[in-house]
Amino acid sequence: MRDHAHASTVENVVTAITARVRSGNLAPGQRLTESEFTQRLGVSRSTVREAFQRLASDGLLAFEPNRGVTVRQLSRKGVDQLFQVRGALEVLAVRLAAPVILAEPAKLETLQTELDKAVSSGDMQRFSDLNQEFHGLFVKSAGNALLAETLRRLNNSIYWLQFRMLVHRQEVLNSNAQHQALVRAILDGQLQRAEAIMFNHIEASRTLIQSLADDHFTAD
Repeated sequence: MRDHAHASTVENVVTAITARVRSGNLAPGQRLTESEFTQRLGVSRSTVREAFQRLASDGLLAFEPNRGVTVRQLSRKGVDQLFQVRGALEVLAVRLAAPVILAEPAKLETLQTELDKAVSSGDMQRFSDLNQEFHGLFVKSAGNALLAETLRRLNNSIYWLQFRMLVHRQEVLNSNAQHQALVRAILDGQLQRAEAIMFNHIEASRTLIQSLADDHFTAD
């Protein structure tokens, strides 16, 4: 029971730090200390240390010489490489998930309706949350644990950049047209078209992130 409670506490710290990075409260390159989160979250230093190690393994944090633990900052080249892999895996998720989703399409259709509403109201935070759920549906429906874990780690690496993009780039809402096209292709049973749309959708995200100013990236 003690081990289970400890694991649960570590997971809570991981979730709290991830949320602060994604919300923009913790920025790339920012140094984190065990004492800060021990006091903030009311947990032990060993719990925070283990959470730091988990998040470093996932790619959200980094251990840097003479600086300790920092929020990981990607280079432009690193972003390109990450999106090359992410694009291939998101396409694979569509391929594996399409038969499952097509058999019970209500969840996908409901998500798209909610995305449309978020765009109409200009609610970018709601759109961001639904966008994660939309992509997550394909990953979950794919039924491949390794695929899901790999994509989770990749997405952790770009949390902050995605947030900055959503805050400052109205163009992100335009990506909903790609969601709509993807849904139509899935429902029409056009698998190859659906895969191509997903690939182009991820590539569009890469292009938007690369349009950010240089100070959002580290040197190659």
